[in-house]
Amino acid sequence: MSKLGVFDLAVRYGKLTAISDLSLSVAEGERVFISGPNGAGKSSLLSAIAGAVRAAHGRIEMDGEILSGLGVEGIARRGLSMVPEGRRIFAGLTVQENLMVGAGMRRDRSAIGDDLETVFAAFPILRERARSSAGALSGGQQQMLAIGRAIMTNPKVMLVDEPSLGLAPKVVDEVYDRLCQLQELRGLTLVIVEQSSARAARVGGRMLLMRAGRIVGDGDAADFAARDLLTEAYFGGAA
Repeated sequence: MSKLGVFDLAVRYGKLTAISDLSLSVAEGERVFISGPNGAGKSSLLSAIAGAVRAAHGRIEMDGEILSGLGVEGIARRGLSMVPEGRRIFAGLTVQENLMVGAGMRRDRSAIGDDLETVFAAFPILRERARSSAGALSGGQQQMLAIGRAIMTNPKVMLVDEPSLGLAPKVVDEVYDRLCQLQELRGLTLVIVEQSSARAARVGGRMLLMRAGRIVGDGDAADFAARDLLTEAYFGGAA
């Protein structure tokens, strides 16, 4: 049984079809990158899995349990968390208050302190700035905070939308290093929207290529980078 399964998913915004009859499966502990041109449906796919966007039809499962129709909070309670594009931190709250927002729905209150320490160990700058306004953080630090907030929900599956967006390469390296460390430490299953096939190849994992709301390629990220199949996905060649 796969950890995460998507079956015949369709997402529409009025007359616009963003996702068309898409199916995929992700194994437990796997790291899966999703790439493709703007408008391919990558963010819509993650949003539908997380319950932030309503599917026109189809089914989403985690550990064999149907998530479809549960809504964002219900899905989060079952162990799926999302780091959204643009971070969406609460700029008026402190760093630690932002992290505690992630823990707000948890029932295992006794474990929250240990998870907070895990986040601070992974991202020492967040410990240093714990009482500072989150709005004063740099873009890279805000990305770390968004990842830390997701960890505070105690997820089994984490969706990450464009973690490298707008960040300098050196900062992206650091973000990915820490994200991979957290995956190994906590046994996370990761699904990451990433535009750069070269970046995905360096980090390592499986890649799904999307175009026009469909998956047009599935394989090892390093193979896609080496064979330039990402270009084919962008411009409509065979994948």
